[in-house]
Amino acid sequence: MTRLLRKSFTTVAISITTALSIFNTPAFAHNGEHHEQPDPVEPTPVEPIDVNTKLDIRKNVLDLNSAEKSAFVDALYTLKNTTLEGSTISIYDQFVAQHVASMGMMMMDAVGIGAGHDAAHHHDAFLPWHREYIHRFEKTLQSVNPNITLPYWDWTDPEAIDFIFQPDFLGTNGSGVILPTPGGGTFEGGPIQTGNFSEASGWVLNPNLHIDPITKQTSQGTSLIRFLKLPPIDQYPIPQAAVNQLLAHDNYSDFRLDLEGFAFDQLGNPVFTNHNYIHGLVGGAGFDFSTNPPTPVPIGTMSGVLSSPYDPVFWLLHTNVDRLWAEWQDNGHSGSAFYPASGQPYGHNLNDRMWPWDGGQTTPGMIGPGDVVSLLPLFSSDDLVTPKDTLNFRKYGYTYDTLVSSVPEPTCLWGVLALGILGTAVPGKQKRLGSNGKI
Repeated sequence: MTRLLRKSFTTVAISITTALSIFNTPAFAHNGEHHEQPDPVEPTPVEPIDVNTKLDIRKNVLDLNSAEKSAFVDALYTLKNTTLEGSTISIYDQFVAQHVASMGMMMMDAVGIGAGHDAAHHHDAFLPWHREYIHRFEKTLQSVNPNITLPYWDWTDPEAIDFIFQPDFLGTNGSGVILPTPGGGTFEGGPIQTGNFSEASGWVLNPNLHIDPITKQTSQGTSLIRFLKLPPIDQYPIPQAAVNQLLAHDNYSDFRLDLEGFAFDQLGNPVFTNHNYIHGLVGGAGFDFSTNPPTPVPIGTMSGVLSSPYDPVFWLLHTNVDRLWAEWQDNGHSGSAFYPASGQPYGHNLNDRMWPWDGGQTTPGMIGPGDVVSLLPLFSSDDLVTPKDTLNFRKYGYTYDTLVSSVPEPTCLWGVLALGILGTAVPGKQKRLGSNGKI
């Protein structure tokens, strides 16, 4: 394990020492696409909710009490240590496999209508795909403890980072690997050694799913790796002004591009921000200035993106991403008029089926040192989800503490259906009566 880590970290040391300011660095070269979208027509109203329907409330992680923090951690460990009949990996690892395989769509041996493009990133289904994905994960957590809802990390709050990264909550920074930093200093990070989510605590990663994001073929080992606030990605919190600018967009494609983390400065240069910045803040990343434009060099589990759900902070990050989208939608951008109907790769347009909820239209290619496809859960042929199905987040049975007062007037009743674990139902057409934090 040590040799594996040392080899990986040596390759990025030079790029870290030569890195400049993160906010002046171009974004991923292949991710900065901008897709024009026609001016929207009148927005489609948010579908009404019956007054008796109870919505689960996702709240700020800072508002979790000790019992709620413990319950969340316990449920994560339960999923990590539970294997369903017919599977060779845990329930938690199956979710990681889905995220990894979504990027396997870009591999040469991917087959089907959605092949050639990442199913979950770099294009406009980034938000719908992750809304569906984290909702299914939340429902699976609730199969362990029905009182749990996913908390969000408001990355503009200066107190959140120290609250989250504690040994008795989501774990600490890694240690054991020292890297040089810009200006002649050094920084220590690496595998989490003690406390929650360390290998010693039972948080052991599947080496076939913990994949080196640079080679996409080799493993990063069995330990969760963090280089929390490794320069140059060490500026925290993200300014509130950046979020205000994000929410001011009227065009969905511009909003998604900014929220995913490919924004532009006043000179039109792309900058690394929001979602992408937090991935790098937690995992650590340098930049390779030998390429034009400079390319990011991820180091830790979170910054690698591929296997990032192995870090439990992934769920807090993406819940905040979903919250910001929900707030933007509630602020006059609801409905299908605010999502592109065409012009995207397949799987990203309004009525396209999104993998893996596509009825088997596409099969990912091989990615990583093992056969990721064989590790995926089975999805029913009628488990179909399009971006359009995800646009009304309240149909999923949840809201956010920042949106409690904005629930639309009720005029009809939605049915309440049970949701099976992983790939057995279509949450976009269901509701759940929550059991804590209700309205």
